[in-house]
Amino acid sequence: MSSLDVPLTLLDPEGGWINAPVHVHDLRGRPTLLYFWSELSKTNEQQVPTIKALLDEFVPKGLQVIGVHVPMDGEDLDHALNTNYIEEKVKEFGFHHPVAVDDGSMEAAYGVEAVPTFLVYDAFGILRFREAGGESVSPELRRILDRLTGPEATTGAFAP
Repeated sequence: MSSLDVPLTLLDPEGGWINAPVHVHDLRGRPTLLYFWSELSKTNEQQVPTIKALLDEFVPKGLQVIGVHVPMDGEDLDHALNTNYIEEKVKEFGFHHPVAVDDGSMEAAYGVEAVPTFLVYDAFGILRFREAGGESVSPELRRILDRLTGPEATTGAFAP
C-alpha cells in the first residue's frame, strides 16, 4: 500500500511505548511525523544525525514526532519487542520523542514495507507525504515539513 489514504488511527503497539504513550486524539491540531525504523537497519543508523537535525529544526515549529520501531524480516519477535534493548537504542540515538515498540501490526496497518519509512500527516490527520526505504532523507520531506509548520499552515492555506 503506497497510496496517501492511510488515516492516522492506529497507535496501540504490542510492545508498549518508550518516552511517553501517545493517543491519536492528542495529535489533532499539529502536523505529525511517523518514523518507522529498526536498529538493525544500517540505513537507519546512518540517517540518525540527519533525522536528529531535522527534528531539532521542526519540533520547535510544532511538529509532533512518533517513532515506530519495527521488527526486521527474520528477526526474533522476542528480540524485536525487548523494550529494554530498544530503550537503550533510543537513548543512544538521542531520540526524545515517543517511540512505539511494534510487533509488526502497526507496520502492516500503515502499509510500511521498508525501513526507514516517513509518513507525514497534516494538523487534521490527513496523510500528505510518504517516503520509504531511501538511502537518504529526501529534500521533499523537508519541503513538506516546511509547508506544514510554516506560516501557510497556520492560515489554513496549505494545499497538497
